[in-house]
Formats: sequence, C-alpha cells, structure tokens
Amino acid sequence: MRVLLFVLILIMLGACAGEPKLPTAWARADGHPINSGLLGIDSLDCKDEAQKPDRAAGGDAEKGGKSHAMVDNFVGCMRERGYVPIKS
Repeated sequence: MRVLLFVLILIMLGACAGEPKLPTAWARADGHPINSGLLGIDSLDCKDEAQKPDRAAGGDAEKGGKSHAMVDNFVGCMRERGYVPIKS
C-alpha cells in the first residue's frame, strides 16, 4: 500500500513539474498603476498571440519545447505592452 501511494505521489509531482506556467503577477515597466481592465484585455490578446506559433509548428517540436516557447512569446508580448512579470 505504501509503495502504491509513493508511486502515485511521484506521478502527480511529475505531471505538475512538466508544464511551465504563465506569469500571473505583473507590474508596469513605467511605474504607473495597473488598470485591471486593460491588463485583462492585454493578457487575453497576448495569450491568443502566444498560441499562434504552436499551431504553425504543426507538432514538429516536442511538447515541452512548444510550451516553453508559448510562455516566452506570452511574456514578450506583455513586455511590448509595457508590463514586466513579478515574482509573487
């Protein structure tokens, strides 16, 4: 029973560690306060743009590489709009 529990825990940890997560906390690069409505719009637009290269790749890249590329594209798009990710 303990072995089964241990194996299940390892599988769950591996599944969580495999996918990179998008940043959720942002600050304005210019120091101005964040307009939450505009942040939501910008975030949705950047998520949509970040997924475009994944569709264009057509599955040629391995899954982990595509996920990291999507996160990089998302963060780059948000930086272009004046946001910087912050650690929470």
